Formats: sequence, C-alpha cells, structure tokens
Amino acid sequence: MAEIIDFTTRNKQIQNLIAAAPLEFRRGDWQGGFAMLCSRDESTSYEGHRREALRHPGHQHIGLLPEHINLAAGYHYTVLGLFRHRETETAMRRVYRLAGFMECVLNAPSPVLRTDLLRRFYQTITEEREALNVSWRGDIHHFLLPLEPSRYDVRRFFEGIATTPSLKELYGFIEAETNSQFDILCRHYVIYLPRSFGPAG
Repeated sequence: MAEIIDFTTRNKQIQNLIAAAPLEFRRGDWQGGFAMLCSRDESTSYEGHRREALRHPGHQHIGLLPEHINLAAGYHYTVLGLFRHRETETAMRRVYRLAGFMECVLNAPSPVLRTDLLRRFYQTITEEREALNVSWRGDIHHFLLPLEPSRYDVRRFFEGIATTPSLKELYGFIEAETNSQFDILCRHYVIYLPRSFGPAG
C-alpha cells in the first residue's frame, strides 16, 4: 500500500500502544479504513521507521505502511469483540471461541450439526453473543482471523470439525483450536487500528 500518511498537526504523539498483552493493539496513523493484521517483525520494522520520522521537527509524513492483511467484513467484528474485551484474556478467548462456533456453522460441515443437536449449538452461540455483547452483521463469510499458513494450517480446523463424532467433542475441539490460534495471534501478530476505530483508551 503505497500511501503517504499526512499529519495535520506538528504535535503528534510517538506513543501508539493501546494494549501490550495478551494481544497487542496499536493505534494507526491513518484516519479511516479497517484494522490491519501485521506480523511482529513487520510491526517492529514499521515502528522503527515511524519513530525516526516523528523524531525530526517539521517532518510532515510517514512514507510507508506496514505489510498487513486488511481485517474487513467478518474479521472486523471479530476484532471489535477482541478489542472490547482487551483487558480480560478469558473474555477474549471466549470471543475467539465464539468466532470459531460461527465459522463452524457457516463454513465447516459437521455431521453432528446435521442432527437436532444443531438447536443446542445455536443456543450456545446466542447465549455467548449476548453475554459478550458481540455480533456479526452484513454479508459475512469468515470469522477467525487469517493466520499465515506457516503459523497455522486452517485445514486442521475444518477437517477436525468434519470428523468430530459428538457435540461434546465438537465443543472441546473448537475450544482447543481457537485457543491455539489465539496463542499464535498473541505471540506472532500485532493489530493496528485506524483512529476512527473506537476509543483509544
């Protein structure tokens, strides 16, 4: 993305960290758009460039954006839920597990959910959505964030759901896999939020 980021005031804060853990959120230097998922290496490189650019008096722009994946559509609502609960890891993991439930219903055929157990599964989703105040709206296709294949092979998630023989094991499998994905997110990624993305505090 070869976009130049212009600054309208000279008194910009170099500090852009919103939350360091469990998942790192940083405020971007751009106003609109969606959140961006960056590797930690790419974030480190970008932050070095950013500090250097803002250190010089009269510098008017940062000349690059970090390499990233744009978190639009369903990903946007997942990030919104994670951000809302950023101070409580247990709640963040529940949000991500809920995203896994949603992924299961829409994108991962499960023999278990071809039975009347589907009703109980939907009830779980409804209860968690209400408890966490998280929902997905519009034409949504995916919910779990797009990790690099070298970090996590998403086929493992879908194949596991297709072969899980009971509802109890389905719940356990989704929880284990979404916890694994969440650990990877926390360890290897940084999420940048545009200025228009909710309160910074």
